Amino acid sequence: MVYNQNVDKIMLQIKHIMLDSGLRQVDIVEKTGLQKSTVSNLLNGRSKNITLDTLLLLCNAIGYDIEINLIKHWHFQI
Repeated sequence: MVYNQNVDKIMLQIKHIMLDSGLRQVDIVEKTGLQKSTVSNLLNGRSKNITLDTLLLLCNAIGYDIEINLIKHWHFQI
């Protein structure tokens, strides 16, 4: 997935994993130590500025790792 400064796709993917795994928001709160409102805001798209540390907490809570790839940005001038 190419990140375009929009965390909605990332949160949607996390929500799908949660559904498939039978995890609820309360489970994520317990595993991360984050506030219930913070988890709710993140998962429901009300927080657009997530830190990598918070994303790592969420991913650890659902049993996933983060993989970051740097991809060359090609701009052609005519």
